[in-house]
Amino acid sequence: MLVPDITNPFFPPIIRGAEEAARERGYELVLCNTDDETEREKASLRVLRERQADGLLIATSRMADATLASVRRERFPFVLVNRGSRVPEDPAVEVNNARAASEIVAHLVDLGHTRIAHIAGPLSTTTGAERAVGYRDALRAHGLTADVTLTAEAAAYSDDAGYAAAKHLLGAAPTAIFAANDLLALGALRAARESGVRVPSDLSLVGVNDIPMVALLDPPLTTARVPQREMGAIAARMLIGLIEREPMAERRVLLDTKLVVRGSTAAPRSSDRRVA
Repeated sequence: MLVPDITNPFFPPIIRGAEEAARERGYELVLCNTDDETEREKASLRVLRERQADGLLIATSRMADATLASVRRERFPFVLVNRGSRVPEDPAVEVNNARAASEIVAHLVDLGHTRIAHIAGPLSTTTGAERAVGYRDALRAHGLTADVTLTAEAAAYSDDAGYAAAKHLLGAAPTAIFAANDLLALGALRAARESGVRVPSDLSLVGVNDIPMVALLDPPLTTARVPQREMGAIAARMLIGLIEREPMAERRVLLDTKLVVRGSTAAPRSSDRRVA
């Protein structure tokens, strides 16, 4: 299994789910950390092929991905995990990113927010691109305009990237920030505190994934929970089905998130609320 960053708390539950499902069928999981670098992905893939791995779970894909293209050409069994691709035929287990974004924006609008900013994940990934599109579509559905000054693309899915993006966005005076994942939200929280912006009284903040630490923050983070363990298990079962040439019911599985409302979101100050 290729993962972009094993230190990211999002991935261990996915790995555990995949490992348990694989062992049920007599397979063992071998883990490769790539640091989201193409050359490391290629090296890991080469080693796995040399050691006669039966198939690949790939959690590192980008929409323009040379490594993935080579796997396709070789007809090596694979399943994409969390991040999808531009090729509809690629087997994948993903989050319903559009629905997650829609539910987050709806929650913030229901609270009275109109200046809702978005820290997008890297737009080279489906998670970054689809959540950004979902954010814009959801704003339009609520009669709001997607202001370019309220959107920033993070360089990576990391606390530091979220911090940098939030420092840029805070100058545009949003009343809420929707971050494309929890690590980005952690960085945004740090930037807000440094700038003297209080969460949630001055700024509401929402993430995606519900990694374990975010419930322990002050304030605890509102986030869209991803069923990580289920994602890993489904992907492993799909891959084993491909390896053993079993019929595949569906090539793309979309998992819904659940909005978990905690203390990081609240109504904006009355002067910022939209007049009905």
